[in-house]
Amino acid sequence: MIDTIILAIPRDKICTIPYSRERFFCEWTQQKIGRNHRIFIKNGPKQKESTDPYYPRLTEYHRQNERTGILARVVNIEFSVPKLLYNNNLDELEEKDFIAVIDILHERLLQMGENVSKDDIQNAVVAGFDPAKNILLSDGYRAYHIIRELNKININKKLDLTKITFKNDGQGLQVYSKSYSIVFYDKIADLNQKKGRAIDKDQTPQQLSLFNEIKQKEPLLEILRFEIRLRNKKKMNSVLEMLGFQPNPAFKDVFKKDVCQKVVRWYWDTIIKGENLFLFELENNPKRILRKILIKKDKIKAKEAIYLVGLNLLCKDEGGIRELRQIVGKRIKQRNWYRISDNIKELNNFINKTGLHSWVKQIDDCLNIFESYKINSP
Repeated sequence: MIDTIILAIPRDKICTIPYSRERFFCEWTQQKIGRNHRIFIKNGPKQKESTDPYYPRLTEYHRQNERTGILARVVNIEFSVPKLLYNNNLDELEEKDFIAVIDILHERLLQMGENVSKDDIQNAVVAGFDPAKNILLSDGYRAYHIIRELNKININKKLDLTKITFKNDGQGLQVYSKSYSIVFYDKIADLNQKKGRAIDKDQTPQQLSLFNEIKQKEPLLEILRFEIRLRNKKKMNSVLEMLGFQPNPAFKDVFKKDVCQKVVRWYWDTIIKGENLFLFELENNPKRILRKILIKKDKIKAKEAIYLVGLNLLCKDEGGIRELRQIVGKRIKQRNWYRISDNIKELNNFINKTGLHSWVKQIDDCLNIFESYKINSP
């Protein structure tokens, strides 16, 4: 379901209660000022104990239209929805949790000195959100090993992907673009990381204590975290429209299993698997790969088939397609790499989809079912 979300509410729908040090613990502070804009922030107290409540981050934007002189004032409310409800994001949400989330958010905003109706919260326009899924691994697979395999994928320039970052010695993988990012990380290991190294930068004290609890109760538990971070509204709307949903959704419109599932599933199928599926094939024997190519493409020349075998093995080697490009990049022109890239795409024509590593099926099955995971579920 959803992890982080950003709600945009017009300032005239939020009433700031007169500040009092006896009643409230935070107030608005100016963060930035420009020619036609001002930015103010208001944050709750930092959590010190696992029982301390989690608060959203508030940002107020003042923007004046240069032509008309009209001043627009909007407040963005950003928060991790599962952390608001459970004080951690290892436990996943369900659609039935929506009313409880609205009630708690309304209460926390009041505690921060901001009064906004529950109806306005439910109907608040979404400026960005992060559909996510915790994937429980089995058959002895470790999140670390799967992330190393995913690090071999090719970046598709057509989808505006700009770079991949391999973090914390293989515990995390982040695929960036200008308007969104795709994140895989070892959820259990990340619970024990310091803020500066953690993939989840907003760790709660309860999440930190969960690591020791899990290691005592289920020392072999492995969870691969998969997130799509759609923080750019224009990109978010284009993705939703492509998948058959209405643009400019309200909070109540995206707090749905169907929406989050389709977004996560599309990125997995299109960008991660897409042209990279051959990387996850079990078969690595050069002569068997050669026979398979010759059988499936009977008119191919032997020299070309041998070249494809070598390309297959080089792409599957440590560092994958991106490292291969770095190695040969200084010796070839960019247009020549594009020809090699076309050959890499062709390798997917020779795979046996039933001969993939079983972790691929585990992820497929998890995304198809999309059942909420709870750490203390029986």
